[in-house]
Formats: sequence, structure tokens, C-alpha cells
Amino acid sequence: MTSQVLNGERLVDLRDILGLSQSAVAERLCVNQASVSLVERGERPLTESMVSNLSDAFAVPYTFFLVPSELIGPVTFRKKASASVKDEKRVTKKYREAARLFKTTSTESGFKTATLPHPGDFEHDASTLADEVRATAGLGADDPVLNMTRLLERLGVGVISPLEHAYVNDDLDDVEASQQMKVQTETSHVSISCPQLADGRPLVALVAKCSGDRARYSLAHELGHLIYDRRLTRPIRGTRSHEELVANSFASALLVPDSVMRRNVSESLTLHGYLTLKAKYGMSVAALIARAERLGLISRDRARSLHIQRSSQGWSRNEPVAVPPEKTLLFQQSYRRVFPGTSNEQVAQQVGIMESLLDDWIDSLPASTGRGQVVSLSAWRQRSVA
Repeated sequence: MTSQVLNGERLVDLRDILGLSQSAVAERLCVNQASVSLVERGERPLTESMVSNLSDAFAVPYTFFLVPSELIGPVTFRKKASASVKDEKRVTKKYREAARLFKTTSTESGFKTATLPHPGDFEHDASTLADEVRATAGLGADDPVLNMTRLLERLGVGVISPLEHAYVNDDLDDVEASQQMKVQTETSHVSISCPQLADGRPLVALVAKCSGDRARYSLAHELGHLIYDRRLTRPIRGTRSHEELVANSFASALLVPDSVMRRNVSESLTLHGYLTLKAKYGMSVAALIARAERLGLISRDRARSLHIQRSSQGWSRNEPVAVPPEKTLLFQQSYRRVFPGTSNEQVAQQVGIMESLLDDWIDSLPASTGRGQVVSLSAWRQRSVA
């Protein structure tokens, strides 16, 4: 979990999480910026006095700097094209802290590693893979996914929501919600995962508060990355990349099977007709229209017309038929099992993580309430290979 050697690279993690420059940290440490750079590159040791000053200045435990750097693969996002590099660094570092915590707690809890299909076994076809995941989850061919979060958790995939107190501004449905969100960070990142963890204890994070339909689609999208991109060696560039398009195809097929689309959608289906599908399957009208076009059920001109109608009616910011949010359980459950009756401050010291992050992620519930079988994984344990 931690070592006894101070790790200067953790100073980079701290800066990225807090959005600080080297100069800002140097000022707090009463050193020059070049000294901070040398520590981060491992060319100068991180000293006890530096750690003490950092701990006092930024409310970070001493053990944070004892955590060794771990080489894991690149992360994948569902994000807007306007997402900034600074935001991406912050979100990535927070996610890696959460993923490290989930790996620790799920391992010590005895939960089975994830069991996800391999694309090569299904000719890399997104719809066939989606059908396999649905069948594994016990769903019938046309059944809706009633809870996407629970589907991932029962596959052994942890889910955290939200990763930080943030919002995606085009999800604000009313003035009151807008006023409430002003105290939070606006972000262009919606979800994040690390595909190279897919065969171990992967974690998917919803970065910000968003509508229920967007959350469900984003979780399915990241599950697509976990399935397809295990061998990813470099970050995906561009929201229209091949990997992103495949993840979108998988997410759409998982939420609304091909058979349902072909039976219910045609060129003559009105905009309001799509709301019936949204109400049952929990996928936005915008995503349904895009899927209908990809399947060849409607023409490009018809899709464009429907999108124009959707925009003119104000649905881009407030689409009818609200989809309720889903509650995560597995992340909380594994945490409570490993740290029953332990304060977040004590856990932060033990695992080398910022207490403020734990306060964001862990519900303020009595520890005793987290001991039950809120997510049953006994079937997965029985199927584990010795």
C-alpha cells in the first residue's frame, strides 16, 4: 500500500489534483520553482521538512508521499471536444487515486476480479458483444437494463459517482439547479476508465453530476472501452476516433438492442415517438436518433430534421422524460468492509490518500450499515478459477 521511501513524483499528483503550478508550490515551500522541478523528476530528494510543509499547507497526509508510483495504462474518457488539458490532469489523478483505493478494498474484501468478454470471441461485433453482456446479466433479448450501475458492479466493475463536485453545464434543467451548481466546478469530462485494468479490478467513474440518461450511456460507453481497449498503449485523441465510435456503438446496443430498434423505429417515427423508447430503455432521444441512423433505419436527412426539431423545442438542455439517477454500492461496500468503524481521516493516513477525496466519495453513514450483502458476488466467487 505504502513504502518507507518518500516519492517526489507524488508532488506532481498533488499539484494536478489541486490544479497548482510548480511556482505556487514553490512559494509555499519557500524554495524556487527549479527546486520543485528537480524533486518531481527525481533529481533531488523530497525531504521530511518539505513533506511537513506540504502536509500543513494542503491538508495532505504524510503517507501520501510514501505511495510508490504505479505504471498503469492510459485512461479513456467520455468528454467534450472543448475539454482542457488542466482539467484532464485533475480528473485523471483523482481517478487513479480512486482506482488504487478500489483495488485495495475489493482485494481485501475477497471480491472476484472482473469477468468481461473478449472481442475476438465475438468477431469484434459491438451488437453481439452487447448481447453477450446482457445475457450474462440475465436479461432477455428485449429487456431494458433497469440499472446500468448494478450491471457493471455484478460484472466486478467498480463504479464511483461523482468523482468530484462538478457539473456538465448543458445538463442544468432549471434556474434553481443552476444556482445550486454555481458553487461547484464546471467540467467537460463526463466519465473515465482505465482499460488495462479490465482483467483485474477495474473502476469506472462518472466525473460529474449529470442527467440519468447521460450517466447510463456513459457507464455503458466506458464498459465498451474496458472490453475493447485492454491493449491500449497511448491516449485516445479526438472524440471521433475509432475507439470512441466503437465504444458508442457498444453502449447503444447494450442499452437498446438491435431487435428493439428495428421493430420500433422507422423513417416515419415522430420526434415524440422516440420518447416511448426513452421511457422504457433509459437512453436519450438524441442517442436513439443517432443509433437509428447508424442502423440505416432512418436517412441522414431524417436524422438531421429530428435533431433540428429537438433543438428548436429546447430538448438539447432539458429533454423530456427524466431518467432517475442510480446509486453506486460496490465501491462503498468494499470500503466499509475493510475499514469498519474507521474515520476517513484514519483511512487517509493508512492508505496515503487525501481525506478530502474520501469525504467526496464515501457516504457519511454508520459503518455498521455497510456490512450487508448489498451487491451479491457469491456467484462470481464460486466461478473463480483456482
